[in-house]
Amino acid sequence: MICTNCERHVQKNDKFCIHCGHSLESNNIRNETKIHNEECPICKTKIESEDKFCMYCGHSLKAIKNGEENLKQNKKIAEKQTKDTIDLKYEAKNLFENTTKTIGRLAGSDEKLKLNLKDMFSEVFKSHSKDESDKIFIAGTSSTTPLLDEVSEEWGKPWVFSRVFLAFAVTFAALWVLSDIFENTLAIPGLIFIGALIVPLTGLFFFFESNAFKNISLFEVLKMFFLGGVLSLISTMILYNFVTFSDEYYLFGSMTILDAGIVGLVEETGKAIIIVYFTNKYKTNKILNGLLIGGAIGAGFAMFESAGYILSYAEMLGDGIISVVFTRAWTAIGTHLVWSAIIGAAIVITKENKNFEFNNITDKRFLFFFFSSVVLHGIWDTSFSLFGSFSFKYIVLTTIIWLLVFILMKAGLKQVNILQEEAQSLNKNIN
Repeated sequence: MICTNCERHVQKNDKFCIHCGHSLESNNIRNETKIHNEECPICKTKIESEDKFCMYCGHSLKAIKNGEENLKQNKKIAEKQTKDTIDLKYEAKNLFENTTKTIGRLAGSDEKLKLNLKDMFSEVFKSHSKDESDKIFIAGTSSTTPLLDEVSEEWGKPWVFSRVFLAFAVTFAALWVLSDIFENTLAIPGLIFIGALIVPLTGLFFFFESNAFKNISLFEVLKMFFLGGVLSLISTMILYNFVTFSDEYYLFGSMTILDAGIVGLVEETGKAIIIVYFTNKYKTNKILNGLLIGGAIGAGFAMFESAGYILSYAEMLGDGIISVVFTRAWTAIGTHLVWSAIIGAAIVITKENKNFEFNNITDKRFLFFFFSSVVLHGIWDTSFSLFGSFSFKYIVLTTIIWLLVFILMKAGLKQVNILQEEAQSLNKNIN
């Protein structure tokens, strides 16, 4: 017989191995006929497991045993790595869910963020009729605003914003042909205007479609876009008179971390002042309305600012106007439009059914979302890159800010159900 522990010969009736002391119970031993099932890979002669060389051809059997051990070891390592990977994914998922749940709780929703972007944008690539688009464009009037019990708390599936983007993209391309191919300089102002307008207005239409209450008309939205945008620029410029920047900024135009933080604080405060005015004017307590109002003012701010940057950089770079337009356009996805949308939602969350007042700025809900925008704005403006790439930094910051937007949208949809229940309860009490 052979000991299964040290694989040395033992007597048939032994209960313990005399070499290693291992128990030789019937379930722990094996007979020699089983051992002889092993073969030498060279001459195919039966061998025993403890043999180091084949007794017939002299082939070393150590490599075989080492290979088997290595195979077992590699299998264990692979299993451990798989388990670690699964654990890491589980921990990351838990961290994401707990973080979004904690942030959502500040907005009034204690549910985890379950976001299905594929489903949300599923209507973008489908064909839609003119009547469908007309129905969206006329929303928000006294005759087209749905009753509260008709409002859906499900995630919307916006698509008109993509058609707006396409229309402006075609217009921009036509203006580029005029200015570049036909060398018509009269097309350049239009090129700058459309280039600055395309992404902010597209994003604004996304918020317009996502407003489940459908209670703010397109006319009011565009009024906030143009008028609110320029007023927020004026309020920002007034605030800039009360701050100073570092010598590096004045001498070389480069921002320190403190400079970038000041810019973020001043510009977000300037826009917040105008957002407060419009949210108080519309007397809204709905988070989705706050996102739309803030988004409208931020989009207007972004458009006017981008137009100025495009013009100034184009003068310095000469023929580089197209590259400047593209840079300002794609980065607009994660800047003023969404920073202001978050502040708009924060203002509505804080003020509830009353007007937003000065003492509301100490509310932790307002402070969290407001300074989230300020900090992200400040980081955006710093001269530091991420892994040597400014584009990668912008993508990361854009992802973070849109996660906050989606958390607030989720809270806004949750609010639909809360408001409906409150209305039903009120009706029961009246009856």
